Amino acid sequence: MISVKMYNFEQSAGNQQIKPFILVGTSETKRSPLNNIKGRYSPWNQKWSFNSLVASNINPLLNFDLKFNIRTYSTSNLSTPTEKQDNTDNLVPLIAYDNFKENRVNILKEQKDKSGIYCLINKNNGHSYVGSSINLASRMRNYLNTAFLKSKQNINMPIVKALLKYNPSNFKLLILEYVDLKTLTLRETYYITYVLPYYNVLKQGYSSLGYIHTKETKALLSQLAKNRVHTDETKALIARALTGENNPFYNKSHSMENKVRIIEAKSAYPVYIYNSFKKLLIIFPSVGTLAKLIKSNHPTIVNVIKEGILFRGEWYFTNIPYNIEDAPLITDWNSKESEELILNINNNSQIRKAVFVYDMNKNFVAKYDGVMEAQRALGISHSTIKNYAKVNGIYKGYIFRYERLNDQETFGS
Repeated sequence: MISVKMYNFEQSAGNQQIKPFILVGTSETKRSPLNNIKGRYSPWNQKWSFNSLVASNINPLLNFDLKFNIRTYSTSNLSTPTEKQDNTDNLVPLIAYDNFKENRVNILKEQKDKSGIYCLINKNNGHSYVGSSINLASRMRNYLNTAFLKSKQNINMPIVKALLKYNPSNFKLLILEYVDLKTLTLRETYYITYVLPYYNVLKQGYSSLGYIHTKETKALLSQLAKNRVHTDETKALIARALTGENNPFYNKSHSMENKVRIIEAKSAYPVYIYNSFKKLLIIFPSVGTLAKLIKSNHPTIVNVIKEGILFRGEWYFTNIPYNIEDAPLITDWNSKESEELILNINNNSQIRKAVFVYDMNKNFVAKYDGVMEAQRALGISHSTIKNYAKVNGIYKGYIFRYERLNDQETFGS
């Protein structure tokens, strides 16, 4: 029998005692960085056109490239060209420490009891690591502790290997953002998808989603699965030990807060909901959670995210915020305000594609629940409206669209 012991670096960095029912994890790993792999669709794995992601105002702190490239992972063996990593040139941190080792005293003093996102950059080769911690000083103290880095549970992490190989004095530390616990994972994920840090094997904060195991690991897991058989006697003992009052969870139930945390911890990636004016309304922890609430399904929501189209004529879904400074109007997806939004979305379930109509001067005329309603109001056949709406075209003095007009757009007759 082979025993396997799992470790949690986040907890060893001082994050295990926050408050009840808070589930924490880590975006760090024990395996080496992998090449890019071509795999099944996930909104995280696409090359997004930046113009389709940004509403209007770009954060002056970040000058993005036109393409938003996301590393992909899969169990497939098909290789694709390596995408550009370590996009750190345009990051403007809150605080920068040019020498991670020599600035140790200031780092530990200034980052004490602060929660946020950080980036370590190797000055020799430009490779980087993006991470988060609820106690930045504690995390940095561990990184600067050689004994800690060489410990059995941490030695195989890519960033740890790099620190040991190149020495912390050859790294600079950027404090990117101070973030509260509720949005820590979301902000870490955002920076990971933007920077594409070389030392981050995982594509999302606090998640191992999409990680590809080595052949040796697969063989080990397979062997473990084959040996995972209890005798009837053992099964009876387990059942007896966990039945009725012997079960530690007997006559108990999760609090609502704990249920919310469990859902968030199991989430693959968040879903940002914007209205048709591209104002951020709320952030849901996962596609599955949102699908159940709005009486839709996973493939439909994924397609809406992928295509960047309006859902039920009024809402955009995206897994990456349009603007790094966007703050949701509704901060708690389990609140009464959230319930009202969900009710509104469900009340519009009959709408497939709303039609937005403008005059030649780009003045808003009306929004119709579909081409048939527009036909009745304007006396223009629905097929004509549909054809012009597809291309944002002009017909009889009207501009027809399936989304709201951008003031920067121009049209021909």
